[in-house]
Amino acid sequence: MSNVFSTSYPISRSPGVCHATGKGFLPGDRVVAALVGKGEELARADFSLDAWKSGSRPSGLFAYWTTTFHPGADAKRNKLSDEEAAELFEQLSGAETAAQEAFRFILALFLVRRKLFVYEGSSGGVMTVRPRTRADEPPAAASQVREVSMKDEALALALEQLKELIPDEAVQS
Repeated sequence: MSNVFSTSYPISRSPGVCHATGKGFLPGDRVVAALVGKGEELARADFSLDAWKSGSRPSGLFAYWTTTFHPGADAKRNKLSDEEAAELFEQLSGAETAAQEAFRFILALFLVRRKLFVYEGSSGGVMTVRPRTRADEPPAAASQVREVSMKDEALALALEQLKELIPDEAVQS
């Protein structure tokens, strides 16, 4: 499983055009960012909301999330927001491949590390996490995540690659 995170993936920047139609995005457009498996690598393909809603999907779809297009934006804007990371985590709940399960597991660890999710425990190879809520709110629903065995090096590399996707909490406003 460590090969899933063996290279750096070009997934933090939008190509600026709809993969289905070739039409360029305007600043502020909502788009669907898709990770597409190409052999051992992942590539990003963005879709307009209309194209996505009409059923356009790339072959090899690995995962997707919605985001806002910001051309020429600073590095922070080109990364996943907290809401987008949580959406990606939920979207991967239907993981169909070992690579998707590994990515979801690492994403869960990262969200717990960022204090966006709360670690509830682990039993029988399954970790339970839930989104953090305020004290005056009811607890959010828990999610089960199959734990993936990875060597320390692969785990560290995967966490570093997630940092490329999600802005550092010290820079968030």
